[in-house]
Amino acid sequence: MKILILFSHSWRGGRSGGAETHAQKLMKELSLRGHEIYFVASGEQSEDEPRPPGVVAEYRLPFQSLNPWDKITAYRQLRKIVERHGIEIIHAHHRTGGYFAESIRRRTGVPYVLTVHDIWHRAPAKGLHGSIFRHLIAVSGFIKKGLVERFGMKPEQVRVIHNGVDPKPFERASDEQAGLFRKEFGIRENEVVFSLVARITESKGHYDVVEALRGLPQDLPYRLLIVGEGKDRRKLERLVAGYGVSGKVVFCGFQGEIPVLMRASDVILLPSHREPFGQSIVEGMLSGRAVLASDAGGIPEIVSHGVDGWLFAVKDTAALAKGMEALTRDEGLRQRLGEQAYRTAHERFLLTRMIDDTEAYYKWIVGLGRAQGAGTAVE
Repeated sequence: MKILILFSHSWRGGRSGGAETHAQKLMKELSLRGHEIYFVASGEQSEDEPRPPGVVAEYRLPFQSLNPWDKITAYRQLRKIVERHGIEIIHAHHRTGGYFAESIRRRTGVPYVLTVHDIWHRAPAKGLHGSIFRHLIAVSGFIKKGLVERFGMKPEQVRVIHNGVDPKPFERASDEQAGLFRKEFGIRENEVVFSLVARITESKGHYDVVEALRGLPQDLPYRLLIVGEGKDRRKLERLVAGYGVSGKVVFCGFQGEIPVLMRASDVILLPSHREPFGQSIVEGMLSGRAVLASDAGGIPEIVSHGVDGWLFAVKDTAALAKGMEALTRDEGLRQRLGEQAYRTAHERFLLTRMIDDTEAYYKWIVGLGRAQGAGTAVE
């Protein structure tokens, strides 16, 4: 099948955010299954930027430009790309990409599907979108619920396909690598490591966890790793110092070897205020690590409290502190939750399942269009 991946945000080489990571994995895996993948993104392409793995041809168009003439140019060029390569289905990511894909469908009959990675908080005329878009993928049931309740989508228009993770890198990470990582950051052998892997911002709950540390006994043997960067880093560092918990917190910055980090951790922490899915949670589960997370957004679809993780209410710092203390003191609890988390991740959140479900949805959409007449099919 000839598939066009339409990424209407600026592309940063697959390194910026979950949507880019998702799209890059999708393109690579679909190409390995024999599909012909074409890629169109917004912005300019730098000379040294490699083509995404598995992509036959790559294009950049001015989707994000505020100039209406640029929008017209982007549409015309996109239509030429679709017709030149005989594209059979467009897979759009982000709302703007969906608008362009729908316009192409109306003119050419080429069907499309739109993946929604997060709720479109800034979208105008929210209730009209159910009559604009036809087939959508939501990365969680939480996202699907928002689309139905706030955007006028019919439930049958939206299929939930959870993000999937390739387990192989996490299986390859060794205890030796993990030991070197812990040594690099001065972590003692008896300390229980909580790792928060996320962009440093208020919505990810960084301030909540620092607040929670104030309620923990000073002699509790734990260490908190803040992994990632963000505009709030300096402010958070000052707060940590002001609360007198600098000896318990390590700012690790960006880390490229996430599987090694997960292996070096004892508990994966995600205290988000809102979370469409929770990729770092699944990565921790595939490493056999216990999870301590808020019950925000799509997280309860991944973690069941007391079964394969520990959940607490959003912004409840006392409950967060209670979970940290319990998981620090009880090694058996950590081990039990981690073992079940590993099983859950392998049963429900592997990359192969995501690709299987996406590929099947493509075929269903294309077949529906052919059966009812190209470009006229309505669920």
